[in-house]
Order: sequence, then structure tokens, then C-alpha cells
Amino acid sequence: MFRSFVVKMLLGAAAPLCVMLVSGVALYGALQTAVQTGEKLAQEQAVIAAAHNLTLRFLDAETGERGFVITGKDTFLVPYDQALSSFDLIQANLRTLLVGQPDQLARLDEAQRLFEKWNREVAVESIAHRRSGDAPPDIALSEEGRRLVDSFRTLMADFNQHTQQDLQNTQRASILIVSRANQIALIGFGSAVLLALIIWLLLANRTSLAVGGVTQAARRVMDGDLHYRAPVIGHDELASMALAFNQMATRMEEVVRAEQQARLGLSEQVELMVASRTHELVAMNSMVELLQSCQVFDEAVQVTKTLMPALFAGTTGGLLMRMEQGGLLRTTVQWGKQQAYPGHDYTDRDCWAIRRGKPHQCEVLDASQDMVCNHIAPIPGKHLCIPLIAQGMTFGVLHLGVDAAQAHDWENRREFATSVTEQLSISLANLRLRESLEQQSVRDPLTGLYNRRYLEATIERELSRALREQAALSVIMLDLDHFKAINDDHGHTAGDRVLVQVAQLLMDHLRGEDLVCRYGGEEFTIILPRADQAVALQRAEELRALVLALRIEIGTGLEPLAVTASFGIASYPQHAETVEDLLTVADDALYDAKDQGRNRVRVAQLKAS
Repeated sequence: MFRSFVVKMLLGAAAPLCVMLVSGVALYGALQTAVQTGEKLAQEQAVIAAAHNLTLRFLDAETGERGFVITGKDTFLVPYDQALSSFDLIQANLRTLLVGQPDQLARLDEAQRLFEKWNREVAVESIAHRRSGDAPPDIALSEEGRRLVDSFRTLMADFNQHTQQDLQNTQRASILIVSRANQIALIGFGSAVLLALIIWLLLANRTSLAVGGVTQAARRVMDGDLHYRAPVIGHDELASMALAFNQMATRMEEVVRAEQQARLGLSEQVELMVASRTHELVAMNSMVELLQSCQVFDEAVQVTKTLMPALFAGTTGGLLMRMEQGGLLRTTVQWGKQQAYPGHDYTDRDCWAIRRGKPHQCEVLDASQDMVCNHIAPIPGKHLCIPLIAQGMTFGVLHLGVDAAQAHDWENRREFATSVTEQLSISLANLRLRESLEQQSVRDPLTGLYNRRYLEATIERELSRALREQAALSVIMLDLDHFKAINDDHGHTAGDRVLVQVAQLLMDHLRGEDLVCRYGGEEFTIILPRADQAVALQRAEELRALVLALRIEIGTGLEPLAVTASFGIASYPQHAETVEDLLTVADDALYDAKDQGRNRVRVAQLKAS
């Protein structure tokens, strides 16, 4: 292609052939040097671009490694692996561009050493440390990694500075060559005819414009204006040089734009992940606050029914709860595709997580697959069962499942489900403990009946309701006859058996709304809401007959004990209108029964008008 330019020169020197030939040869040599200078400029630009790309690969690897250490997500290792695979390729390309530059090659070797040291001593160790569990990050490794990254940046900055200096020197040489070419052209054209002089001046001007355009474009690109392009004039080798430079600048711009988009996409993914995790933590904290506000276990069950489907939106699953210690597992709530299958009561053998005492994960492919819990519906996908265990008690099991389309987010779901299960187990254990303590404060430890403290609080409430609804309320006081003789003749163990058997008899033969309490010693009190004197009298007579027929085993080879009881009845509003008066008159009626021979029922005297 360069011969087209030589032809133009020869045509311009047609008159003074010898002078034209000498001038043409000299000008040709100057132009060849200019072309070589341009190629050197392009090479040094390529060195700058490759050095910049090498630095970006290191930063991408360090960003991916740090993202994995923070989150534990394998997706962050993709840019790390890509950077490892491309680093050596970029370095090899850069090494070919630096042939004959030992100082720059030494800096490049040092950069490779720093990168390999960072990868070997920091990245690989940090990733292995993170994979080993939930241990906190190693601060020493982080500090060493930061130091190596800073050293790498400093070294590459020095590398780029020397390259920029070489580039400037080449640009100055290019300008000198252009100037020399102009001088040669002017001297040669001065010896030729006017026509040759005019042609040679035009050729020199063409050369100056082409090389100057490329030089200016190189400066603009070097300053960061990647959109700037060198002007392409004509179809000769100068135009080809401008075209080559423009192609290089276009490729550089595409690479930088792709890297910026990749970093932007990675940043958006991190922000979305943080926002999702924040939303999950807020929802879990809200659930914990509601559970802490519950007073009884059943309230906590209602809270889980409301919140669980929202906490695990987009998944399938259910929550099985043990409503009483040692009882069956009852399905309290289901969500997702699991809702299409009716819940049942299950035993511990129906769930592998309960049997093993730790989370159980399985993947359902077909209905005949083994190691799938019986409470899991045949829904294809990954499934996880986590037992609700705290303070040595098992309260139930959380089942969570996702289909193949959501398998990419399985680890996040698994971690969140584990956190929710831990918080839920602790809250349920605290509620069970609170209920147990409350029961101990109001229950008689021997008979299991409510104690006098609970009686006094309950009868106040029942009397207020009877007054508000204008309904009846009756109280039965009963006392075992000759109980002291039983303790004296047979021992306190036999007396305790009598109390337990009588208490069980009373609980078995009263209505669900009735309340029976141990008032003290061998004395019991029964509250009959909405029962008038006639109903209370009938109930007392039935209980008296049942006690009379009761036979209590007190030991091997000993005759069963027969006991009797005396009953006193008082009703609102016939006999009293206050709690104190109602208990007093019922107690008086009981003593009347005692005085009249025991084993009988007596009704209190009507109150004075």
C-alpha cells in the first residue's frame, strides 16, 4: 500500500529526476520511520491497556474472594475464578509486548509474584476458612490481603508511569520525524520545478495531517477520552495507520465498558441480596416480638399460623406442633403446594428429623423414594425438616421445600429456616416453662386440683358474671369423715392415696365448666356456675354416693378402705351475695352435716331478709 504514496512522490519529481529521486528516497525513509513510530505508539497503548486490564483482573479476584468470605455464596467465586484464568493470559500477552524492555519485564514479574502470593496465602486460605463453617473471618488474612493489593497497585502505578514516559518520548520522536520529513520535502521540492514543488508540499501536508491526527488521538485516548478517533484521510498507508489506531481504541472502549457493566451488575446483586436478607431479619424479629408477647402456648401457635406462610413466601412447607409433651405432632399450618394435601396427626417415627434429633434434608423425585418423611407431600424438589428443640424438649418440626426453579436460592432459604427455627424453639420453651410455673403456683402438688389461691380468684370472677348475667351460682364444700383416724391407723401414705382417689373421682364426675379445688387438708370446694340450689343438691348427693361406694387399695394383703364425706351447699343469691359470705355459709352447712352424723348433705340457711 505504501507504494501508492511513492508513486505520488515520483510524479511530483518528474522534472528534476535525480533530485526527485534523492529527495524521494530520503522522504521515504523518514515516512517509514514515522510508520514505525506509529506502530510503537500503538504497541505502547496496548501495553497501557493490558496493564490496566491486569490490574482489573486482580481487583475482580479480590472482590469475588471478599464477597464469598462475607456471604458464603459460591456465586461470588465466579469473578474470582474468571480472574485467575485470565490473569496469566493477559500477562503473557503483555510480556510479548515488552520484548527488549528488561526493567518493565522485571516489574511485570514482581506483579505476578504479588498476585500468586495473594492467591496462595490469602484467597485460598480465606475461602477454605469460610467453607469450614460459621467461624469469624481471619483478621490477619484480611490485613495481609489488603497489604498485597496495595503493593500490587503501587507497582502497577510505577509500571504505567514508565510506560507513559516511553509513550511521550515516542510521541516527541514522531514529531521530530515529521519535522525532518517536512524539511527533506522542502529541500527536494526547492530544486524541482514549480509543479513538483507544489506536489511535494501537498504530500508533506498530507503526511503532517495524518500523523498529527493519530498523535492527537493517542493523547486524547491516553487522557481517558475513549470516544475520540483519529481522522481517516484517503486510502493510503497513513489512512491504514489511522484505521488501525481507531480499531484499537474501539476495542479498548468495548473492554472498559464491559468491565464497568460487569462491576455494576455485581454491585446490584449484592444490594439485592442485602435488601432480601434485611427483609427476612425484620420479619423474623417481628415474629420474635409477637411470640414474646404471647401468654400461653396456644397463642404462640396462632402467631405461627399467621406469620409462617409470609415468612417463607414462594416455598412449600408446613409446621407440625406437639400440643402437649409426649403427644402427637399436629399439622398447625401449611403453605405453598403442601396446602393441597390435608394435614394429619403424626408420631415421632413419621419424621426423620425428630427421630435423629437434627435437620434432615431430602430430594423428592418420585413417590416411592426412601428417606422421605411421611408428612411431606410427594412434591418434586428439595425438602428440609428442622426439629424445634430447646431445653431438652421437642415442640415440633418445620418443613420447608422448593422446586427446581428455586433451587439456586436453597442455601439462603435453609439458613433462614434454621434461624427461624432456633428463635421459635426458644420462645416455645419459654412459654412452656411459664405455663409450668403458673400451674405449679395454682395446683395442689398431691391431687393435681387447683389450690385455695386459685379458688379465691376464680370464685370472684364467677360471682361477678353471675351478678352481671343474673344467673345462679352454687358452692359445695365437702370434707372426708374421720380422715385423721385414717392417718393414725394406716399412715399418711394411705391418707394421701385417699385424697388422690377422691380428687380423681370428683374430676371425673363434674361438668367441664365446674371447678373443684383442694381447700385445705381433707376439705374440698366445688364451684358450680349457672347451677341453682336444686342442681347443686342433686350433684352433691350423687358425689356422696360415689364416695361411699369408693374402695381404695392401701397395700398388698390389706383390706381396701371405705370412706364417707359430708357436704355443705350454699347458692347465690338465696344464701349469700358476696364471696366471703358464700364460702362461710357453705362451710357452716358442712359442719351441720358433720354434727348431724356425717355422710350426708346439708343446705345452708336462707339469708335474713
